[in-house]
Amino acid sequence: MKFLPNYELIDVNTWNKVIEIFPDSHFLQTSLWAEVKRENGWDPFYLLWKDLQGKIIAGALVLERTEKILSILSVKVHYCPKGPLLNTRDNNKISDVILGLQFFSKKRKGIFIKIDPDLVTEVQTQNNDNYSFLTFNPDFQEFLKKNKWIESNDQIQFRNTIVIPLEKPDEQILKDMKQKTRYNIRLSERKGVKVRIGDKSDFENLFKLYAVTALRDNFVIRSKNYYLNLWEKFFEAGLCEPIIAEFDGEILAAVIIYYYSGKAYYVYGMSSEKNRNLMATYLLQWKAIQRSKEKKSKMYDFWGAPDVLNENDRMWGVYKFKLGFGGTFVKTVGAWDFPTNKFGYLIYNFVLPKMMSVMRKIGFRKTQSEIE
Repeated sequence: MKFLPNYELIDVNTWNKVIEIFPDSHFLQTSLWAEVKRENGWDPFYLLWKDLQGKIIAGALVLERTEKILSILSVKVHYCPKGPLLNTRDNNKISDVILGLQFFSKKRKGIFIKIDPDLVTEVQTQNNDNYSFLTFNPDFQEFLKKNKWIESNDQIQFRNTIVIPLEKPDEQILKDMKQKTRYNIRLSERKGVKVRIGDKSDFENLFKLYAVTALRDNFVIRSKNYYLNLWEKFFEAGLCEPIIAEFDGEILAAVIIYYYSGKAYYVYGMSSEKNRNLMATYLLQWKAIQRSKEKKSKMYDFWGAPDVLNENDRMWGVYKFKLGFGGTFVKTVGAWDFPTNKFGYLIYNFVLPKMMSVMRKIGFRKTQSEIE
């Protein structure tokens, strides 16, 4: 029997009205994120699923982009960042959603569709905190396998993260931290580091520091215009803000925190090589956690942890730093692909690492030029 689409395409205004009903709603599924991506070559589509009684069971922002492979072959790829958003645990209904996404990509002549829903499979905790702010679905990976989805080699977002529940007193959050972390927070305060809430006038200087951080720590970033546009859009919508640590009026470190649907996300961080003995990053994170509580967030998400807990992982040092704040290691389902064109998907995945290597070299050169 030929499969018929079981979703409806909706406009952005309708999407803005329904997105926050989902328990796993995420800022990467917002129309604001879609607008940023649209300005960078992606076309957004909003999909909505309802049951026979008209109850909303799922929704998804799906991004579409045409990619060039070796400058001779054009292919369409689809990506649903931190989606789909589910409002059901019924496997039959979830199956309809998965089939709908497959149908959408095939109908649009894509070669594959990638999803990485914010669904938790495991929480490694040693305390009695309440993790009701997380959406658990430990069976979702097996469900995808049975439906012939492939665990992706290209994990665009972090698969795992560290989170801190915020519905407890500051004293308890401090108590849950490692002793060395508490010591460094107090040391930074004693040494005279000051932390302030920034505004969009700070973004230009923060990008320069972010570029310096990227070159030092060997990760690729996008252009200055991309970040300034992204940060300003979310700042003006009240969904993000910079928090800045200074000493004698000079910026030592900063974070940009996103606030959405009762959660706070530490997405971007930058730091100077100067005065590292002042431990500004420790005080900065503590103030960001306190600020997130002021914003009524139930959770502080450190945005990223190693895929595998191994001391040789390049993220190990950052992971230990984050864990020092009393956070809990959280595993999610990660990114999964459904090839709607198997040959095109194989070619794309063969060429992608080579494309990324070239883009990485170009990216480093561009970053260097933007801070010179």
